[in-house]
Formats: sequence, C-alpha cells, structure tokens
Amino acid sequence: MESRILSSSSNSSHRSDGEGERERFCYCGLSSPRRTSWTRMNPGRRFYGCARYREGSKCKYFKWIDSKFSDRATEVILDLLDGRRQPPSTFVDDLDDVDSKQVEASSANYLKNEVSKQAEVSSVNYLLKNEVSRMKIERKCYQMFIIVLFCYIAYLMIKYIP
Repeated sequence: MESRILSSSSNSSHRSDGEGERERFCYCGLSSPRRTSWTRMNPGRRFYGCARYREGSKCKYFKWIDSKFSDRATEVILDLLDGRRQPPSTFVDDLDDVDSKQVEASSANYLKNEVSKQAEVSSVNYLLKNEVSRMKIERKCYQMFIIVLFCYIAYLMIKYIP
C-alpha cells in the first residue's frame, strides 16, 4: 500500500513502502526509499532517491520507477491536485519528522556496520602484517642457508678436486 503527501513546494516528494520489491541502495550505501514526486512536471510519478537528499547530500542517486505519464494524465492529476489546495500542514510536518528519524536510524545503522567492518579490516591487516614479517624472516633464513651451502660446495670442490 502506498501513502501520499502533497506539499505546496514544487520539489515535494514522499516515502512509500512497496510490498514485494527488492531493497535499493543509494551511492551513500543507505537504503533508498521509494518516493512519489509532486512537482508540476511529474505529479504522482514514483522514483528512488538518496535517503539524505533533505540534508543536502552530494550522493545524487535518483532513478524513476514509473515511465513518464502522458500529457493528459499529468493534466488530470494537476487539476485534481489544484482542487485539493494544500494538505493540513501538521500532517506534512509529522511525516517529515518521521522521514528524518528514519534517515537518522538508517545512518546510525550504516555507521555501526562501517565501524564493525573497519574493526574487522584492522584485525585482518594486523594478521597480514605479522605473516609478512614472518615470511621475511623465513626468506632471510633460506638465503643464509643457500650461502652456507654454496660456501660448503666451494670448500669441497677446492679440497677434493685437484
């Protein structure tokens, strides 16, 4: 089921939850919510966008879900919207608060995951550095063995070959 918000702003859009759709992620790595455009050019047209677009994110992830409506469909939607005037402002404000809280929660989860990944990478990095150090020491030992072996062969050649 899809919920809708109408705003007096020409750049207004909203979140909606689709059933059975796969989750999409923006370039920030956050879940990209499905929204509906209420601009004069694309009223009622659904799209995916960056979850942090209201915060001025530089992500710029954007993908239309619906193809462009016919001019007649757009005209009918705009006529219906103009007849409705403006929605109650408290309703829009409450939904904006919910939207921003969801973005904050999503951002917090994203940061927790990134910190966890960073800790894992750090421990793997530490193990790899130790392994490289061990291999360098082992290589030095083999080099020394080869030098001693070469010296021993040279000694035997000098001693036993006239």
